[in-house]
Amino acid sequence: MAEVAPHTAELDEFLKVMIQSVKSACNSAVPHLNDDPALVEHAFKECEEMLNTVMDGQVEEWID
Repeated sequence: MAEVAPHTAELDEFLKVMIQSVKSACNSAVPHLNDDPALVEHAFKECEEMLNTVMDGQVEEWID
């Protein structure tokens, strides 16, 4: 049987919260595409930052 990697539950929870945050930011921004482009740009920038955090892969920082 395969051994479970350390901090699997913490990592799963972090990624779950991250995905929920990106989804929430996009859902909040999209209705304002035509009337508030600055708000949309800000929300998408936040999404980009969150996704870059995941892509950087610094797992130790996420679960401390």
